Amino acid sequence: MDLRDQWNRLLPHAQPLGEDLLARYAEQQRHYHDQRHLTEVLETIDELADAADDADTVRLAAWFHDAIYDPQADPGENEEVSAQLAELELAAYGVEAERVEEIGRLVRLTAKHDCEPDDRNGAVLCDADLRILSATPQRYDEYSAGIRQEYGHIADRDFARGRMTFLQSLAGTRLYATTRGHDQWEQAARGNIAREVGTLGPKAARPIGGLIPVIYFGAALGVVIASSVLLGRGLGAAAKWPAGPEDVSGFPVWTPIAGTALSAGLACAWFRRTQPRLLTIPALVFAVVGVIAVGICWWRWPAAQPGAAMSERWPYLMLASVALVLAGALLSLARRLRLAPPYAQAPPRMLGLGATVVCAAVLAWIVVSAGEPFVQARLETANTVSTTTTIAPNQMPVQLDGTLAWSREVPATGAIAGTAGGVAELRSDGVVMSDATTGQIRWRYSRADVQDAASSGSKGLLVSADGRTIAAHLPFADYRDPAGIDLPTYAVLDAVSGKVLTEVHTDGTALAVDQDQLLVAEGNYVVAHGVSSPTHWRTQLRCNVTQGELIGDQAVVVDACGGNSAVVRGLDVETGDQRWEVDLGIRFDLSAELEPSTWVGDLVAVPDTREVSGLIWTGAAGGTLFQWSVDVSEGRIIWTTPVPGTPRPRLGSASCDAQLAATHASLVLITCRNASDVGQPQTYDVSASSPADGTPQWHHLLEVPPKLQQPEYPRDGFGLLPDGRVVTLMPQPHGSCSPVMIGATGIQPRPILAGTTAKPVALTEEVTCNKPAVTVAGARPIFSDGSRLFALN
Repeated sequence: MDLRDQWNRLLPHAQPLGEDLLARYAEQQRHYHDQRHLTEVLETIDELADAADDADTVRLAAWFHDAIYDPQADPGENEEVSAQLAELELAAYGVEAERVEEIGRLVRLTAKHDCEPDDRNGAVLCDADLRILSATPQRYDEYSAGIRQEYGHIADRDFARGRMTFLQSLAGTRLYATTRGHDQWEQAARGNIAREVGTLGPKAARPIGGLIPVIYFGAALGVVIASSVLLGRGLGAAAKWPAGPEDVSGFPVWTPIAGTALSAGLACAWFRRTQPRLLTIPALVFAVVGVIAVGICWWRWPAAQPGAAMSERWPYLMLASVALVLAGALLSLARRLRLAPPYAQAPPRMLGLGATVVCAAVLAWIVVSAGEPFVQARLETANTVSTTTTIAPNQMPVQLDGTLAWSREVPATGAIAGTAGGVAELRSDGVVMSDATTGQIRWRYSRADVQDAASSGSKGLLVSADGRTIAAHLPFADYRDPAGIDLPTYAVLDAVSGKVLTEVHTDGTALAVDQDQLLVAEGNYVVAHGVSSPTHWRTQLRCNVTQGELIGDQAVVVDACGGNSAVVRGLDVETGDQRWEVDLGIRFDLSAELEPSTWVGDLVAVPDTREVSGLIWTGAAGGTLFQWSVDVSEGRIIWTTPVPGTPRPRLGSASCDAQLAATHASLVLITCRNASDVGQPQTYDVSASSPADGTPQWHHLLEVPPKLQQPEYPRDGFGLLPDGRVVTLMPQPHGSCSPVMIGATGIQPRPILAGTTAKPVALTEEVTCNKPAVTVAGARPIFSDGSRLFALN
């Protein structure tokens, strides 16, 4: 029965439509998708008719499945427009709506041949459309040649790659959905596909592309061997330190032998080129075992304890676990590239084997060599915890002999802050940076629209942890505000060069800054403004944000509400997503009658650690100040301790803002006790404790005269030296104003002596203590008395 007779049998009243379809299948651009292909599809449907729910419906879908065929169309586009043509024409010829809908669905199904298991009609049509794959080799070659002619507009290499990708995707799934098709045609079809893929490989591959997956494979084997060596070092190390003779077992030789044997087995499987997808199994095993091992090492990683050291075992085991994950990733990538058309042509066996051996040896050497300094660095970090060291390893003690290094008069200054570029002064219209060694002005930043920036006090000048970035609060004058323009209220500057990194307009309060972002509190929102990167996020918290610090990859903030709620949270610096939280309200009896901004104190990061420490006032014993410390890696409280004395939150002129500062080895706290009598000296508590566990290191009481009893004095009037000592500027009994050093040895006034390079105008009697401010820059104390800025040796 020819095609016209078959059509007339299906729809005898639609002969014009049949003629139109036959004309479409005879178009010039068709070299395979022609009337011969239609005939073969219909013949296959006749063979599989018993497997369909409605064979005639499948036959009608076959007539339309390639009715519109444009080789340059996007994937799935031909099937979609063919389905639309079927729905339009068949409805016009009175075919039932339900049947028309089914025909349209079947035509669309031929785009990907992904029919459901219970789709009998779809299975028959898809098998009929793919029957050509199981044809005789001669007919299959005619089919592939016809496809190449239809895609003649595509270059040979691009066509070979696309064709290989299509055939490999087919070979990775079950080809025929019907039972008969799968049993009778599957094997022949896979043979034809493999034969064509073999002929396309040289055309699709790059000249040396076959070496790329071999290099990745060799790298994976090298990392496997390195992981086995590191595993041996970890298992051979003692479980504790110091280790006794009975704890040292020696290096287990079996681990590198096992790793090398496993690598050799993988190499045999690779170069035999049999079932390359089987390499997925070891790649998956390596990745899963490595991730589990990393989790175990993280969980069992010993916490640093004062006076205790860490063995080499866990750093080596952690490194071996990470290497195993990397090996799985490299092996998976190598297998994937090997199947990709541009890299599918294998190099000569000896060349591939040589490249594998070289890459494996180089990677194994690199990973093992890099592992040694990594482990040593971890051990140095973990094994140098001390509660008595007060001088950082890279800092020399500051003698502070009182010799004047330099002095110069300045206009009324606001806050001063030590930076990597020198000492920054917050002026009424901007920022001035002076050299800490000579006092000479290095750069200045000012804006005409700024009004009284110095009134912001010490909170108006933020410095990053490395001292290289500063953020200045520069409120604009209302009468200079252009209509419709939001002038910047914060300028972020490079402390060394004075370069403007960014300017930000916000109604909030800046909490912290570094070279990447400015962290701002806006009520119960935390906002990160990008500095050197476009990072910007805004996160809403439950309560108003009062404190914040940037530490590594986290923004640590404290939000507090009236009542009994204060929560420390770790936020991701890239997205603002919360990583962990610690509810202080569960641990402490907070003062419900106070404003959160009053009873939540300073927050500081301990240098070169993953620890932040803070202050909080509670209602215990009539009011107690507690100091607490949180590990930001794990999101847990490390320790809490009450502060000596009876400090109170800022409730009036008789109280003050406590200052908490940190060095490598000390947390220094300066706070005041309530004054009992007006006009009498006030007692200040100046103390130091260990960042590791809060153990007290030293504690001194300082009498502060009435004229210095200002709430801002602890924050503005004290500076922390690199060796952990504190300096301030204070009146002396004989009427002079001189520096005072406070540390483990006590409270020591140091009179100012004229230096060899300083002008004689800055004598002791000319220095006043009316408005003292102190900072440290370049390990040198810098003082300001409101009209003069000077530095001491």
